[in-house]
Amino acid sequence: MKKRIFLLAMALFLVFIFATGKFSYAQAVKPIELKLSHFMSPMHNLHVDVLAPFAKEVEERTKGRVKVTIYPGEALGKAKDHYDMTMHGITDLALFIHGYTAGRFPLTSVIELPINVPSAKVGSRVIWELYDKYLEQEYPGIKLLTLWTHGPGHLHMTKKPVTKLEDIKGLRIRSPGPLQTALLRELGVSPLTIPIPEVYDALQRGMAEGAVVPFSVIIDFKLYELTRHHTLSNLYVMSMGFAINPKTWNGLSPDIQKIIEELCGSRMSETAGASYDKYDSLGMEAAKKVKAEILSLSSEEKKRWADQIKPLNGKWIADMEAKGLPGKKIFDDARLLLEKYSK
Repeated sequence: MKKRIFLLAMALFLVFIFATGKFSYAQAVKPIELKLSHFMSPMHNLHVDVLAPFAKEVEERTKGRVKVTIYPGEALGKAKDHYDMTMHGITDLALFIHGYTAGRFPLTSVIELPINVPSAKVGSRVIWELYDKYLEQEYPGIKLLTLWTHGPGHLHMTKKPVTKLEDIKGLRIRSPGPLQTALLRELGVSPLTIPIPEVYDALQRGMAEGAVVPFSVIIDFKLYELTRHHTLSNLYVMSMGFAINPKTWNGLSPDIQKIIEELCGSRMSETAGASYDKYDSLGMEAAKKVKAEILSLSSEEKKRWADQIKPLNGKWIADMEAKGLPGKKIFDDARLLLEKYSK
């Protein structure tokens, strides 16, 4: 009898040890949870092609030790605040657009000048390569993981086709940022600063007669339903960054840091660029399906437009040099890299 009681007690003890041990183990391997915020819809190409695959691969490569939860559509904060949200720990990881905070990233804005960036792939390679040499000091308070650009911005008009400089004079056209606003003014346009989610309504109501955006945007925001004349004018690209909060970063083990760096850097930059180029093609296809006009500027007309906006580059360089920044050097390097990667 005593032996039976002893064995029962031992069994209960072992069950207790196993149960508490298993609980402790589960606690020990509880994943690190990281918040990733962006302001696009879950259908946007960056979510589908870049950020969602990144989150999945982080979890897979860390064997479940890190879980990334994505908060799209400004769920955690406004688009313009995402850099500061990352800095202050409102989110661990975030996408941000430089042009949404004018003047904050002066040298980075070199890629947004009218320097004829031919594709998102090329623009992304150029801006990421310029980072180590010139741009690191422009990102205090965060750990920058990568940079990229979208594809070339073109003219998308609701009613009036544009094939020469005179066609654009005085028109009300949506501008995406301050450099593009200056560019449009040089062309004689009356630029309107309208957040991209509001552009459809502005075009529908006639408040704007057109928009300067990449073809990827006309499919993302269904602008192909309203725009009937698309002029291939390659006016600009905008740059974007992906960053992590420094405290979050320092709290990760070196092997996890290495995994994240391997998934970001040039790899993510190239993936984002390729995604934008793919969606530019889809946007053009959407325009063709509704039988919109795809127009091109003649060689003579391209030169007229280029001559008209060329002073913006000189002004930008002078402004940078006046601030003690190497405007001429980075501008020249950007042009050389564009030539190199455009071949």
